[in-house]
Amino acid sequence: MVVYNNGSLVNETVCEVRSDHLMVCPSPSVSGSTSKWQLMTDYMAEESADHLLRLRIGFIMDGVESVRSLQDSFPSLHSDLTYVTDPKFLSFDGVKLYKGESLVIEGENLRLASTESEVNVTIGTKPCNLTSLASTQLVCLPPEVQPSGTDEYGRRTEEGLPMVVVRVGRNLRFEVGYIRYEVAKRYELPPEAVGGIAAGGAVLVLLSLIILAVLRHKNSQAEREYKRIQLQMDTLENSVRSECKQAFAELQTDMTDLTNDLETCGIPTLDHRTYVMKVFFPGVYDHPLLQDSKLRANGMYSTCEMAMGQFEQLLNNKGFLLTFIKTLEAQKSFSFRDRVNVASLLMVILMEKMEYATEVLRALLLQLIEKSVNTKHPQLMLRRTESVVEKMLTNWMALSMYDYLKNEAGSSLFLLFSAIKHQVEKGPVDAITHDARYSLSEERLLREQIDYSIVTV
Repeated sequence: MVVYNNGSLVNETVCEVRSDHLMVCPSPSVSGSTSKWQLMTDYMAEESADHLLRLRIGFIMDGVESVRSLQDSFPSLHSDLTYVTDPKFLSFDGVKLYKGESLVIEGENLRLASTESEVNVTIGTKPCNLTSLASTQLVCLPPEVQPSGTDEYGRRTEEGLPMVVVRVGRNLRFEVGYIRYEVAKRYELPPEAVGGIAAGGAVLVLLSLIILAVLRHKNSQAEREYKRIQLQMDTLENSVRSECKQAFAELQTDMTDLTNDLETCGIPTLDHRTYVMKVFFPGVYDHPLLQDSKLRANGMYSTCEMAMGQFEQLLNNKGFLLTFIKTLEAQKSFSFRDRVNVASLLMVILMEKMEYATEVLRALLLQLIEKSVNTKHPQLMLRRTESVVEKMLTNWMALSMYDYLKNEAGSSLFLLFSAIKHQVEKGPVDAITHDARYSLSEERLLREQIDYSIVTV
């Protein structure tokens, strides 16, 4: 790299090629090349740092004449190199005493053309970490331990102390002076430190007293809060006790009156036919079984009745009946409602032959048990009524319990129902949701406090 002044070569340096796209060139020096440039730089230093020297640059490359003068070959390219006055660092006044703080080096023109990355400060052979760089001042942080008495190259100094050297770029080197670390006597505290420790101790004692007072206040406040909550709990307990007594008094039921009403009105027991229809076909009020046979015509119905009679004879065959049920359940279109209807119709047919029905039911249950044992969840048997035999078992038990319910258990169950209904109707009942104050179900409990009065009709 070369620099020109009015077409005359001033100085040149050797560039370093780092890649196909990057080349680093040191700035050529103009301070001592000729007496002319010496006078110019002296004039710049004496007058002002604002007087700048601009020289044109070029490159001397093998066989490439176009880059020798960039201004001529590339007029639109900025090809000037601006020179400013060299920075100046002031030497120490004697030996610098370092007391553990930052090291400050005074100077002039420190930031005209240099940055912090281009400035390197060494104390002996150890670096002094640069923290700030101003136009007239440099601040760095020396190493904690005093380096040996050498310069940056490790050569011994005459004073036996480390030398402080500042280097700017590659060419500028400034010897600032020598430095000595001032070591304080161990375990010797200055009066300021003693005073600070005493003041800190007093503050700690004061804080401890304040904390104790706050804790004592918190403790007393928590105790008062505990007593208040305890009083509220006692009040609530008394209130609940009173409500329980009142509710118990309201819920006293005269069982004698209920028993007398039961003896007077009797038990509303359904006849056997209605009982069977409500259990076998719940919610169906016009089932074909309820139609009177006298109202049927003779034509097609006679033929149908004849066929049904023959089918009934087949159902009285145990083997046929078991195969019939198994065949129906094997069909994919045989739905849950179909299973229930078939089980109910079969029990209606077998209702007058309970011994035969019991025998068939026992055989079907044995098949169901054997089938359930081989499944993953045998405990779910008889829980979901997924087969004909399960519904038949329910109907069989209902038929078997009719006489017992009518003659013995019916009166007790109706008395229990009447007592529960009487108890529920003692308190308010929501006409829309049917929630009641004295409901036996928590889901249907009327939780609101409602003022009500008894109306006698």
